[in-house]
Amino acid sequence: MAANEIRDTPGRLLLGWAVLFTSVVLLSWRIHLRPADYEWTEYPTALGDTKYYHALGKDDRYEPNLRFPGQDEGLYRRAEEAVELDDAMMMKRALDATGSHFIYQPEGAGEKGPLPVYLKSGENRYVEFGARRFYPTYVPKAGP
Repeated sequence: MAANEIRDTPGRLLLGWAVLFTSVVLLSWRIHLRPADYEWTEYPTALGDTKYYHALGKDDRYEPNLRFPGQDEGLYRRAEEAVELDDAMMMKRALDATGSHFIYQPEGAGEKGPLPVYLKSGENRYVEFGARRFYPTYVPKAGP
């Protein structure tokens, strides 16, 4: 008759899972309320950044939509397609004026000058921003 006893194994498993998930929820709620109590690692590179670029204004090529905090002059988008650069080599320089995107430059680019800068548009993909590109007007050559 011992083989027919109900041991309530599914109930014990459910109780164990409930205790485990309750502790996970309580810990995550505590982290949410007081994030300063915990140490977080901030990487100086683009690794792990998921704040991908999206259009900042009507047309980034003709309107200076990317701005550094505290600056009135904006930067223009300089390329149609995103360029491929290694996330581990791209260093964070600042947040843009809206606070929604990190602005990046390649490692060691600070010695060359402040521009161009990049916004991340995907894994290892960046959109270049800088001074507006001026194209010379087309003048047809006179025939002989």
